Amino acid sequence: MATGKITKRQVDAFGPGAKDRFLWDDELRGFGFKVTPAGKCSYVFQYRLGGRETKTRRWTIGSHGSPWTATTARTEAERLARLVGQGVDPVEDDRKRKRDATTLEFGAYMDTFRENYLKTDWGSSWEQAYRQLELHALPTLKGMVLPSIGKPEINSVFDKLKDRPALARNVWAALGKMMSWATIQRGDLALNVMASMEGPAGVSARKRVLSPDEILALWRTTMRLDEPFSTCVRLLIITLQRRSEVAGLLWKELSHNEGLWTLPGERAKNGIDHLVPLSSLAVAELARGGWKHRGLVFTTTGRTPISGFSKVKERIDKLMLEELQKIEDARAEATGEEPHQMTLEPWRFHDLRRTGSTRMQALKISIEVTERVINHHKGGEAAGIRGIYNLYEYQDEKTRALQAWSDWLEALITGKEVPSNVIPIATAGAAA
Repeated sequence: MATGKITKRQVDAFGPGAKDRFLWDDELRGFGFKVTPAGKCSYVFQYRLGGRETKTRRWTIGSHGSPWTATTARTEAERLARLVGQGVDPVEDDRKRKRDATTLEFGAYMDTFRENYLKTDWGSSWEQAYRQLELHALPTLKGMVLPSIGKPEINSVFDKLKDRPALARNVWAALGKMMSWATIQRGDLALNVMASMEGPAGVSARKRVLSPDEILALWRTTMRLDEPFSTCVRLLIITLQRRSEVAGLLWKELSHNEGLWTLPGERAKNGIDHLVPLSSLAVAELARGGWKHRGLVFTTTGRTPISGFSKVKERIDKLMLEELQKIEDARAEATGEEPHQMTLEPWRFHDLRRTGSTRMQALKISIEVTERVINHHKGGEAAGIRGIYNLYEYQDEKTRALQAWSDWLEALITGKEVPSNVIPIATAGAAA
């Protein structure tokens, strides 16, 4: 049996004509170089788990040549020796590594997370959470196995989002939950590195409230959109509910006779069942395409709620600016003044809720009722028995509040005189 330190010189000299088929390294136990009669050369590692009574196993590191040289093969043999020293079989370790490369690859694991957690436990905004991971985490982490993702890799994801703090917080929440779920619920990770990291800084509360001109421009803009987005956006304005809740609206949640929308807790962001009174304007919008009894109200596939709001929002902003300019031009012409060049301050669909809440304060509707309208509950007051049996609490007040908001909208849209008890939105106090 030939022995000696396996080096490039030794390997070059140990060819097909050598007396022995194996050259065993005299410094690293089990590390060997093999030559077949046909001249094929490879590096091997021989080991035994347990005592002498156990069977010797041989693992082929790889054929001689790139990437396996005497130096790189020795490094791999040292790794295998450490595994054996820890009682780990290199064969099983290789199988696990190959399995992990498939099942624990970040993109593949995102899909596992989506099917086994997001869809069932995240709530109505699960698609948004998955999309944020897809857009902002996957490009950086794709191809990486979960256990290999450390703090530097996590930081590289969020370094790209420093100028978008609100988005960074949302991505952090989704990615953090995925890593926590992989560690605690699934046992696929031994350590969640994000648990010891500080998340992105919080963002200041938004204060954006749309002006009456902007609301009017938005309403007119919706008339230039294709269905079902046209009606969906108007219903966002009228009902003041969350975008995901309106987009996922089911006909079975609506009662035409009672004028009620019963939003189940599993679709509500806060998990609380919510009754939304339907104002006359809301009923009119829902009746546009004919009242139905099953399926989704807003869908292009018949199976899934509408999506792609980011592209729709881009078109809305462009059309809104045109409508704002028309409003300004008409006003200037009526007063004999020169029209101003209009601009549109950035806004989000969620700002419609703040706008309506602010207007309700101007309409002398109490903040407590306003918060019930938009399904805001403080503390645990809606939990337990009270939350279950008092679903109709404030129902009359909510009905009057949403009808008052609807009347104000209708007056704005039709150009009728706005009630005298209404003060300009810009001077009204902001609501929660």
